[in-house]
Amino acid sequence: MYRFSRVILFIILLWWSAPALFAQFGQNKVQYEDFNWHYLQSKHFDIYFYAGGYDIGEFTANVAETAYVHLKQDFQYELSQRVKIILYNSHNDFQQTNVVDVYLYEGIGGVTELYKNRVVLPYEGNFSQLRHVIHHELVHAVMNDMLYGGSVQSLISGQVVPVPTWFSEGLAEYFSLRWDTRTDMIVRDAAISGYLPPIDILNYYLAYQGGASVFRYIAERYGHEKIAELLHKVKGSYRLENAFKAALGIELEELSNDWQKAMRKEYWPDIAHRTEVKSIARAMTDHKKDKNYLNVSPAISPNGDKMVFLSDRDGKQSIYLYDVIESKIIRKLVEGEASVNFEELHWLSPGMSWSPDGRKVSFAAKAGDQDALYIYDTEADKTRQFKFNLDGIFSADWSPLGDKIAFVGNNNGASDIYLYDVAADSITNITNDIFSESYPAWSNDGASIVFVSDRGPFINGAPDNDRFDVSGHDFENTDIYIMNADGSGMRRITTDENRDSEPEFSADGKMLYYVSDRTGIYNIYRYNIETGEDYAITDLLTGAFQLNLDKSGTNMVFTSFSEGGWDIYSLKNPDKTVKVEPEKTVFFKKRAEKSDIYFPSPAAAGTAFTADSLVAALPLDKSNDYSHYVFANMKQPRKKPEQEERKLQEADYKTSDGHYKVRNYRVRFTPDQVDGAVQYDTYWGFQGFTQLAFSDVLGNHKIYLGTNLVFDLRNSYITADYWYLPKRFDFGLHGFHFGNTFILSNREVYRYRFYGIDAIISYPLNKFTRFDASLNQFNVDLENLQSNDPPESVRSILPSLQITHDTAEWGYSGPMDGFRGMLRVTASPKYTSRAPQFFTVQTDLRKYFKLADNYALAFRIHAGGSEGGDPQRFFLGGTSNWLNRDYKGGLRIEDIKDVYFSEFVLPLRGARYYERVGNYFTLINSEFRFPMIPYMELGFPPLRLGNIQGVFFTDAGSAWDSKKPFKGAEDGVLKDIVAGYGIGTRLYFFGFLLKYDMAWQYDLEKSSRPKHYLSFGIDF
Repeated sequence: MYRFSRVILFIILLWWSAPALFAQFGQNKVQYEDFNWHYLQSKHFDIYFYAGGYDIGEFTANVAETAYVHLKQDFQYELSQRVKIILYNSHNDFQQTNVVDVYLYEGIGGVTELYKNRVVLPYEGNFSQLRHVIHHELVHAVMNDMLYGGSVQSLISGQVVPVPTWFSEGLAEYFSLRWDTRTDMIVRDAAISGYLPPIDILNYYLAYQGGASVFRYIAERYGHEKIAELLHKVKGSYRLENAFKAALGIELEELSNDWQKAMRKEYWPDIAHRTEVKSIARAMTDHKKDKNYLNVSPAISPNGDKMVFLSDRDGKQSIYLYDVIESKIIRKLVEGEASVNFEELHWLSPGMSWSPDGRKVSFAAKAGDQDALYIYDTEADKTRQFKFNLDGIFSADWSPLGDKIAFVGNNNGASDIYLYDVAADSITNITNDIFSESYPAWSNDGASIVFVSDRGPFINGAPDNDRFDVSGHDFENTDIYIMNADGSGMRRITTDENRDSEPEFSADGKMLYYVSDRTGIYNIYRYNIETGEDYAITDLLTGAFQLNLDKSGTNMVFTSFSEGGWDIYSLKNPDKTVKVEPEKTVFFKKRAEKSDIYFPSPAAAGTAFTADSLVAALPLDKSNDYSHYVFANMKQPRKKPEQEERKLQEADYKTSDGHYKVRNYRVRFTPDQVDGAVQYDTYWGFQGFTQLAFSDVLGNHKIYLGTNLVFDLRNSYITADYWYLPKRFDFGLHGFHFGNTFILSNREVYRYRFYGIDAIISYPLNKFTRFDASLNQFNVDLENLQSNDPPESVRSILPSLQITHDTAEWGYSGPMDGFRGMLRVTASPKYTSRAPQFFTVQTDLRKYFKLADNYALAFRIHAGGSEGGDPQRFFLGGTSNWLNRDYKGGLRIEDIKDVYFSEFVLPLRGARYYERVGNYFTLINSEFRFPMIPYMELGFPPLRLGNIQGVFFTDAGSAWDSKKPFKGAEDGVLKDIVAGYGIGTRLYFFGFLLKYDMAWQYDLEKSSRPKHYLSFGIDF
């Protein structure tokens, strides 16, 4: 019992030794805007939106209902409960959501969380993309409802085994797209280049495209209806392999082999019929050599001697300057993702251009609360920033006259082309309609702008623009258009039923170059503006994108995908290329047959709606029935409710003139998670801990409750938290009580009662920097349960203030690049006669240097001190979560101040816990992190282990009392300083990062015997 008690107490001791409750590090999710939420309802969905979002809310409702018609057929299943869709007007606003806690990086187009089966997504200026994301996320929502009862509870209770990532994401891609040109390109490249992985490896690579390819193959080989049968088998199975065997009659491994053979058979003939990009153009980057993935958005200078482009070669999206003549990178111009001004460089919708004098570069980036247009002077190394209060800014293109910059701006659900007047510092919307525009490019005389749009035949905007139903329009098709520089005189250039994009004028303005997927692969086309002659000039194996020409038109740069990555290529004299006739891909030939496997049914027409200027101007129904928002049953029913409980009639959600009714949002708490575990122990009997989490639909208000209620309150763990998150300031209240009984060596029974309440306030300045403040009221009682003596008690108030800065880039087991630093001040005033009195200052500085993929150096210095009548004690030595722990002098649990008002300083490997103790400390850590074993498969036990990492480390530090003289070394041997070195491994096992370190303590004279550290948790 004594040993078990020590383990329990030590865990609690480590947990509560730090005086502040806020997170020590971590980047921030900043609520820049104060959203005023409303919602509308369709037959099966509730769509939440705010000012400026009514139009896209209507679009979302119509598209979601259309998608659900197909999903009912695909799944052979109907929703058992309504699905909530939370819609944001931009990706910048989307990043502020509290529905999920993680930061939503560029490239995350939507999320579906399992607690309440909520779909959260942004509008990013493209209706086709939004339709895809809506359908994709609804696949997750329907699958969550079908497999897990619409919540995480069945997963927690072990009722259903979760499906792997390739299964869920691949199915969502296949059901939402069936198949498209870009997916076809990636799978073709993987099959031809030899990196198409077996199915069980898809979780780590090609989960989306590879997973979709597997389901496409199943539909072709066994019939589309077999996918629904497979899903129903998964629902009733505890092993995914059993479901495949039952539905398809073969093992998953056999299916994997058959699928890979089918892909090779389909795509390998393309090698003979098509051209590799390297055979017609010069490669300017090499992602394989540089071991990166993205080299995109090339912009060549007017005289063709320089180029800027985006690349992730340093692990972050950054802008590089390239010498075209010398074929080498000159320098990095802008580092992205490491400062508030360049949080994201829009690599998914890129576009940079040069000023006519070849000195400055224009581009767009996320800058804190909104996007900004930038002008960067490459010679003076200076940047000017311009913000216009738009929801998004993309694809900047500088006029050859130097007076204006054209760019795409998103605002209140509309994507238009704007002109920025450089001299007047003003912007003008020159398209200003409901359709989406992209990729503006100037003619060399500055008189015309060519661009891409989904408007189809509507040259002069939509008829009755305010009531035009975009959801019934063919927004999947994009064409090339030309207009005068002021937006007048628009005319349509291409009229084919495919996607034409990324146009560029020739030097003389008589030709257009653009890319099109009209044969199933994005090739480069040339269009004669005077004669209308239109033909391809390339027949590539994978495709071309993001065209850009110098002023003379003799050098064209573009991007292409091959061998698993993106590179930039240069094509000389594109005007001298000859006409070619690319053959249609197998995918396009089959799609022409209107096969449901390749070509989803067209979207059904939606309902006309009125435009939204301000939500306040719309009729708000204040008598809404919120009955389906009250607290639900803790255990989700497995039986589907009656149809009426989840489906509304049209009169319930539309007005008599066909408008969707708008309703006010109100806070209603429903459970997110209810989890409990029970165990029996010889010493403690039956015990368990129950956790309950509640929140509102938007996640702005969160409540957490926890208890292991045993016997009475004095012996129980009880916690309660409330977090208020919708504003820039985050505020939290935390109440707690912990009761722990233990036996000392004299066999007397003692109990610690630790209880109190904490108030926490956090204010983020931006994504990387924040201030935290807390006021913690602590109460500790130490009782001898075999004595009538009054308990020893401590009552204290601990105010604390901290500033944190974090730009770290994460790797497998910890940060790999960037910086993390914090400064914290904590005080314990004379609150009562039983309160300790101290003032503590600590700093923790960490710097990481990424050497290459998965290789990094990490350095840390952690120092602090405490003064006062009862200064804090710092315990140096050991490592966090040390399972086979060892103490110097035993576990210190007899003094309240050692347990609740002290702090462990970790890691110092080669030493024991309490190796040095004092009210001042310094700790220095350094590590070299590297990959050790990429993949390992064991016969017995049958385990597959991957990404086993290695680390070499050195640790050194000291803790000392200010009242005693400090002696770092004496007679050539370390005294107050403790140092250690060693080697370790890192491995994820069942979701936990297990760490093993072997360390030797070194005193400048000799090394000790090795000490072994088995622990879990991330590296510093």
